[in-house]
Amino acid sequence: MIIDRIEEQERYYALHPHMELAFAFLAEAPDLEPGRYELEHGLFATVSEGDTRQLDTVNLEAHKKYIDLQYCIAGGERMAWAHIQELNKVSEDPEHDNYFYTGTSTSISIRPGMFFIMFPSDAHKATCHHEFVKHYRKVVIKLPVEA
Repeated sequence: MIIDRIEEQERYYALHPHMELAFAFLAEAPDLEPGRYELEHGLFATVSEGDTRQLDTVNLEAHKKYIDLQYCIAGGERMAWAHIQELNKVSEDPEHDNYFYTGTSTSISIRPGMFFIMFPSDAHKATCHHEFVKHYRKVVIKLPVEA
């Protein structure tokens, strides 16, 4: 798992052959309508906005086929993380590349201009809050895991 500010993006380009393409899309994302966007090389992005969910009511999730690059455009959210080896799998939906877990996690506030990267071993809860509902606008880019 990686958490950083968008100004530091260049240090992460080497993590994936198309990471630079993903970050380039983030530059356009603030002006895009909510929805799904197909990118090159099997990447796709979802621009969304809404209200956060109560953190303790959501299961952690992980993905085997994709790396998540999530970027906060406006508002904010609370994000939780734990390594999947420390959790209990409760369900899976392989067709949609979703694997759900319960267990102890660590959470952090994500503010506008921040991004986080989740790898297949990183379970996470996104778009959440502890005490008060927040409105958010964000983009999630899915980068295929390279063989």
